[in-house]
Amino acid sequence: MKPVPEHIIASGPLGTIWFGGAVDRSTMTLRVMAKVRGESVNKTEVSSALGCEPDRENRKSWCLHGPEKEDSNLDSQIEWLLGRVSSDLETWKMITANYRVDIFCGLFMQRTNRGTSLSAKTMMELGTRGIEIGFDIYAPEK
Repeated sequence: MKPVPEHIIASGPLGTIWFGGAVDRSTMTLRVMAKVRGESVNKTEVSSALGCEPDRENRKSWCLHGPEKEDSNLDSQIEWLLGRVSSDLETWKMITANYRVDIFCGLFMQRTNRGTSLSAKTMMELGTRGIEIGFDIYAPEK
């Protein structure tokens, strides 16, 4: 989704409230977590299998944070994350058999009625690896 063009915004009457457009900012984290609450993740095993170290210390999960995006291009953020870890599907079968894996995505909006999407290619890349994606959506308060 594209933002409302500046020339359209400039042509609106004073006080116009614009709706629609892209989500203003997004954050993304690939997480590997224990399937059972209270258990922990063997971070050495996960790092070795995925070929990547976690980027922040977390007691209960293995996490890799993607770069924050102002244009909220979710496909490029997921591509960045997946480009840093193994693409071997057998590795992913092992990881998802032993752990819960997801991508946690925060969507931040400055105005209401914003949107974004994932391409079919991105959804396929996540699905073949057994990675779920979840969204936390933060909208302005009225």
